[in-house]
Amino acid sequence: MARSMAARSLLAVALLAALPACGGDDGLTREVKLLAPAGLVGGVLPFERQTGCRVDLRVYDEDEDMATIARRRDVDVVARPVRPGERPDDSVEFVRITLEPGLEITIPKRLAAAYDRPTRPAGRRLTRWTIREEGENVDCARRWLRYATSQ
Repeated sequence: MARSMAARSLLAVALLAALPACGGDDGLTREVKLLAPAGLVGGVLPFERQTGCRVDLRVYDEDEDMATIARRRDVDVVARPVRPGERPDDSVEFVRITLEPGLEITIPKRLAAAYDRPTRPAGRRLTRWTIREEGENVDCARRWLRYATSQ
């Protein structure tokens, strides 16, 4: 009886170990790590639902060194400034709002309705999505590129 229980336990462990090989969790993280400027990425839930890829968004400021951040944070996809002659994937229009004398903010125009104040144009940011060769999840990165550039 004891040998029979041991054999069943061993069989159960072997079956559980084999489950991932049968189309279950393949051990890979289904995630895309994005590096983008503030205000560019929003509403990632539809992408996550459609693809099964979780989004890990890391935000950088315009004056930071993107390449260093991308390497340090090991991101898969970067939204970088458009180079001369390139077509942008994203365009964000900015406005300036004076909150009180001496206090002015610059925000994406789409957020300006949250403030009941007059706005002034503050320029446009053009970005292009690129997949980093050093990224870990090429499949989710390619899916993100298709998703981000189709909207």
